[in-house]
Amino acid sequence: MKLLETNSGKRPGWDICGMTLIEVMIAAGIGSIVLMIMVTVFVSSNRAFADMGNYVSMNRASRLALEQMTRDIRRSRNLVSFATNRIEFSYDGTNSLIYAYDPSTRQLVRSQTGEEDACVLSGCDRLEFSMYKGVPMTGGSFGRTTDPLLGKSIGVSWQCS
Repeated sequence: MKLLETNSGKRPGWDICGMTLIEVMIAAGIGSIVLMIMVTVFVSSNRAFADMGNYVSMNRASRLALEQMTRDIRRSRNLVSFATNRIEFSYDGTNSLIYAYDPSTRQLVRSQTGEEDACVLSGCDRLEFSMYKGVPMTGGSFGRTTDPLLGKSIGVSWQCS
């Protein structure tokens, strides 16, 4: 007996056709979601990289400012006047050295007799000088003073953005 294959309503070659419209729409939706995730990761990575670059340059500027201040203070002879935003030293007999923080311009400025004023640190949200009667140690503290005759060590703290 010979069996004949019937078409049962299908067109010839129907089983080897391409994708249906629904399958294309689902694939496009999944592809779009994956692409959006990749773009989000790329944008956030770029932002983090730029932020890291800003932090590195701020850290470098802070380090250079602290090194210059330390070098100048060690070379000076006497502390002439002290305030939380300004310190003045006698430098070479008649020359004076002043570090002053101006909150309106957010800058720490170095002034020395006979030289042009120089901005040592900019973009500071706050800066404060402190003076101690001794060297402050971790876990203990020495009394603060504002009298240049009693001061033995100077601290400076700042926050930049």
